[in-house]
Amino acid sequence: MKDFLAVSCAPHAADSLRGVVDQALGVLRDDEAGMVRVDQAEDGWVAFAGSDPGDLLAEPGAGFTVRLNRAVRTPERDVPTAELAGMITGGGDLTSLLPPFAAAHRQRAGAPVVVAGDWLGFRQIYWWQGDGVAAVSTSARTLAVLAGGRLDPVGLGVQAMIGWQVGTLTIFENVRALPPATIATLDGGSLRQRRYADPPDRPDRAPALDDAVDEMAQILNRWQSNYLEDHPDTILQLTGGHDSRILLAAIPAKLRTGLAALTLGSPTSPDVRIAARLSARYGLRHQVYRLDQQRPPTPREAHSLALAAARQLECQASPLALAPLLLVEAHLDQGHRLGGLGGEVARGFYYAGQPTGATASGHLVERLARWRLFSNEAVEAKALTEDFRIRAQETTLASLKELFPAGDWLRATDDFYLYHRMYRWAGLHGTVAAVRRHYINPMFDRRFIELALAVAPADKRNSLLLGRLMTRLDSELASVPLDSGLTPARLGTRSVVTRLATGTATARKAAQKVRQRLTHGRKAQLGAAEAGALVLAHWRAEPQVCRALYDMPILRHDWLDDVLAGAPAEPTTIAFLVNLLAASDQTTVR
Repeated sequence: MKDFLAVSCAPHAADSLRGVVDQALGVLRDDEAGMVRVDQAEDGWVAFAGSDPGDLLAEPGAGFTVRLNRAVRTPERDVPTAELAGMITGGGDLTSLLPPFAAAHRQRAGAPVVVAGDWLGFRQIYWWQGDGVAAVSTSARTLAVLAGGRLDPVGLGVQAMIGWQVGTLTIFENVRALPPATIATLDGGSLRQRRYADPPDRPDRAPALDDAVDEMAQILNRWQSNYLEDHPDTILQLTGGHDSRILLAAIPAKLRTGLAALTLGSPTSPDVRIAARLSARYGLRHQVYRLDQQRPPTPREAHSLALAAARQLECQASPLALAPLLLVEAHLDQGHRLGGLGGEVARGFYYAGQPTGATASGHLVERLARWRLFSNEAVEAKALTEDFRIRAQETTLASLKELFPAGDWLRATDDFYLYHRMYRWAGLHGTVAAVRRHYINPMFDRRFIELALAVAPADKRNSLLLGRLMTRLDSELASVPLDSGLTPARLGTRSVVTRLATGTATARKAAQKVRQRLTHGRKAQLGAAEAGALVLAHWRAEPQVCRALYDMPILRHDWLDDVLAGAPAEPTTIAFLVNLLAASDQTTVR
């Protein structure tokens, strides 16, 4: 099932919500989901869009079990939809299911609707509770219609400062993301949430590095062997980086020959050159897809595509990052795909420039926010009204300080990366992929993440853990340099040469960050600058299409005038404006 909405009403709920809300159905329908099926009952209604062959839908009004992403997999096997009802209602081990995962179930007519998400919350599900009415959906925009159509100033502020959401926030008032490892039950106009698992354990004492590496290697070997034997037509997304290289290294030699590999980029890009070399060495069938391989979209088409991307991301991350990929994926097989994401948890994503042995504090959170979080995807300050910009910075910093756990500072940054950046940023893009294809990332195995969190920060810094893991999986493959020029085998040692190489790379990144801070630069994703330029060209040619931006009191109207007249605008700012336009049909701003 691609899209889903369930609404439960108490006897005193507003009449306008007890019956089907056509505008809400329109939001479900606008995302290429096709026809919408609606089941009505005395105490609410359920809407389904974009069914999957594995869904179990009985007669309208009766019971159902639907999967809300294509792949449902344990380390050993695919799980049929028929087994999910028992896992959701009978206490089955939902932590064994690989994120992203979500499913909805109703046992029979009149029974509560139950929705379960994965242990990481990676498959984005949203909920809303009103007076005598509650709803859960795959679409935050749909719930915004039911909730009264207002934007949330705190969520807007976070997105303006960071470019994505943290915690359970959305940009829609009273609409929240379902937390990780949660089962939501709709019944009698209320929503109950039950957490079925605690966060992954972190032992009192960190495991020995080599012991952790051995177990992590076994986990990945088991995943790759079982999955590729079940699905030999799988495509490996191969780049020049560490994560996809580790996935290749975990594939047994007998399963590599003839395996399809896919790389996006130009023939001269480091990703393509390295992936081509690896494919030739190990007998992979390498396919390169260039972003300029097809006719470039017109400004009008780019505008429509950006709005479509914003809607698929529920207006909570950069549509300009997704839009170019949607063009590419329209020409690619949407079957089974192996992708690497999550190695950042094992390498200390936020460690650079952070003190070792420090205790988490508000001062360190604020320093990290201003140095890293507020730099890459933030909206230009001059685009925002002064009052909103100041308030957004204050409320975002306050939210961040509440989210970082107490204790060791480096471990706190690991938790923030996993439970916020991964959950709310990568999860949005992963959700789009998961409803389109069988999206498998073995690095989201719960035990693998548990081990990555448990290893001492000193053993993760500068990719020591990942370098050693790569060497343990395939020492020959570990000897081939990455796109950074560093060699995994060398990263897995503590030699003087390694310290010099990683120190040089860290200094180079720090210098780039200083230049970015001094110039107030932003870091747009692949293809975002080109997409943003096309969108802006369309706005300048047909300014009526972005007229709704002038109804947003958080934006400076004189800045909008200048941009439409030809002044430059950062891609990150254009992305924020596209999200506001995509949300404007469902919302108003106070």
